[in-house]
Amino acid sequence: MMYISIFIFLLMLLLNSMFKIASFLRLGIPLLYALFVSILFPDFVQEHEILATAIFLAMLGLVILSWVVTIRKKILRKREQRQYEQI
Repeated sequence: MMYISIFIFLLMLLLNSMFKIASFLRLGIPLLYALFVSILFPDFVQEHEILATAIFLAMLGLVILSWVVTIRKKILRKREQRQYEQI
């Protein structure tokens, strides 16, 4: 019985760290989608594999777009700060 509780503890620790990393990288919603759809709706995923994959890839595309927007804003902010310091 002790091994089961240790296993559950390690599993929870792994899931916690996985979700922290995913939320830092803004991958929380796609990760939840991948977990819940495959667990709760396996028949749907099997019958509509292309649709499920397209939804997941669209979510990943939006995440990548948010990364690009954030990087662009940081670059513009640094340029404005350099121009302000030069004046």
